[in-house]
Amino acid sequence: MLSFSQNMKNISSDDVHKEVHRFWAILSGNLTDKLEEMYSPTAIVFTGKAKRSESGKLMAVRRSRQIPGPAHSSRAEVGSIDVQIVGPDVAIAAYTYSFNTQKILANGSKVQINTLLGRATQIFQRGEDGALRIVHEHLSAAAPPAMEKAGE
Repeated sequence: MLSFSQNMKNISSDDVHKEVHRFWAILSGNLTDKLEEMYSPTAIVFTGKAKRSESGKLMAVRRSRQIPGPAHSSRAEVGSIDVQIVGPDVAIAAYTYSFNTQKILANGSKVQINTLLGRATQIFQRGEDGALRIVHEHLSAAAPPAMEKAGE
């Protein structure tokens, strides 16, 4: 775990809100920032599909391969973000989100995957370099993502 230096700026609710929106902008393909840089080297992640936790860096690499390209588009909407400041350099963000993805398959057909009511908890910590990084993340959905062929 990183130690907090007295010279570092205390974490704020605004800082956390910006990072949550940055996270989803990256996943939606609206920012070219690297997703891996959002995670601490020791981060642990749970997703709705996972049977166990895994490394944040590994998950980020896997997600980066799925970030929208020419045959893929995504859109995220983030609900109200509740932030708990638990120390000068640590905060917890809890919020709901929806995430919609459309893929064009090799055969030309379109598939949509919609997570209508996702729930997220992310714990952020300010590193010695001043950047906020995710040290723990848990994403889940109230119901399994709906999958449908577009245009039907």
